[in-house]
Amino acid sequence: MNPEIEERKEFSISLVDSDQIEELFSLAESLPQQRATLTLYRSPDEKTLTEINVILPGSYIRPHKYPDSSRTETSVPLSGSAQLVTFGDNGEISQKELLRVGMVAKVDANTWHTLVAGFHFATFEVKVYPLGDDKKKDEVFAPWAPEEGTDEADIYFENLRQKLGLSEAS
Repeated sequence: MNPEIEERKEFSISLVDSDQIEELFSLAESLPQQRATLTLYRSPDEKTLTEINVILPGSYIRPHKYPDSSRTETSVPLSGSAQLVTFGDNGEISQKELLRVGMVAKVDANTWHTLVAGFHFATFEVKVYPLGDDKKKDEVFAPWAPEEGTDEADIYFENLRQKLGLSEAS
């Protein structure tokens, strides 16, 4: 699970600066999953989530999709770069795009996808949760991709990094 920090403000705006993002990177470096999230405050009845995610090159994010047809995920890179990878139903790579500052990427529902950081990567994400905040209903993990934190995941992730040209062995 990705640790989350929730930003609660008494005001009508939330501000995140580069110092806070650097703190997130420091937190991510201390965690086994090599990533961390700053969730900007939202009320329980909101269907939209905004957050800052930081992902280090060693972070394996299990490929997943959102089955609800109105569920989307939009990323706006803030620093670094990462490969946004989409997959077919049997796990073959169908598309890969290098995300970097100055770009916006939207992932539609029913798209198997993951992010693989090439460098320290920070992104602002907007997620629409039409089913509410129940990830068990909202997010489906790829059956062909191993669970995070396993030896199989380490092997799968290294193979994926090689295919993307991000591994020392590639």
